[in-house]
Amino acid sequence: MASKRSANQMEDGSKDSDETPSKKAFDFSEGIDSELYDGVLQVEGCLFHVMKGHLARHSDYFRNLFFKNYADSKKEIITLEEVVPADAFQHFLELISGGNRLNDEVIEEVLKISQMWFAEVPLEKAKEYLLKNSNLVPMEKFIIAEKYNFSDLKTALFSNVQTVADMNALLPNQEVSDFEPDTITLIANRLLEISGIPRPIPVAPVAQAPAEIVPVAPDRAREALQREIRRRLQEISRHLDPNLLRDN
Repeated sequence: MASKRSANQMEDGSKDSDETPSKKAFDFSEGIDSELYDGVLQVEGCLFHVMKGHLARHSDYFRNLFFKNYADSKKEIITLEEVVPADAFQHFLELISGGNRLNDEVIEEVLKISQMWFAEVPLEKAKEYLLKNSNLVPMEKFIIAEKYNFSDLKTALFSNVQTVADMNALLPNQEVSDFEPDTITLIANRLLEISGIPRPIPVAPVAQAPAEIVPVAPDRAREALQREIRRRLQEISRHLDPNLLRDN
């Protein structure tokens, strides 16, 4: 019943606690525009009217559900069996429809279902929210960035580390070897910078000197030329007619 009341509240136009006057929730409940939609999904007892093609364009999961799973595609109401909070699904639909009311309370659930459903647009918008608008503490952001391999977010977090204490506050209590390889590199580089230890400078390749031309003594050069002339004369003589030589 609580979930149903929540859906009714959105239908009446009331705002969630994180909503501002310029950011109103999209209404996916049954209403005056419900005839524009061709599918109904049930999540935690709430009904969401959707356009199947639009969802399929943003997610391979829904493409398979609506257009490749014949049994489910013919159902009037399709229940999402996965553990999906209704409020997270509401935000998911808003993100692929041009809206964005993300907040720190729903960000992780939105990321979870976006990755599960291979939905790139919500993932990118969630990453942008974490980079620019989230009030989560650095360690919470780092854990999310590590889990979803958001390299841009990790780089931004490490750029704010100025002391060893900052590094300690950023990293969760786990073995460094358990982090992703790019994270280990970020940790090492940042600690070197904090410690004032210059990173190794690549050694420039040594240019190869041109081969030295060894001068040949004039006498040796003359002898070599004479030997070459004699060799060529011998080759020519082998092809001459002996009778011609006798006539001369």
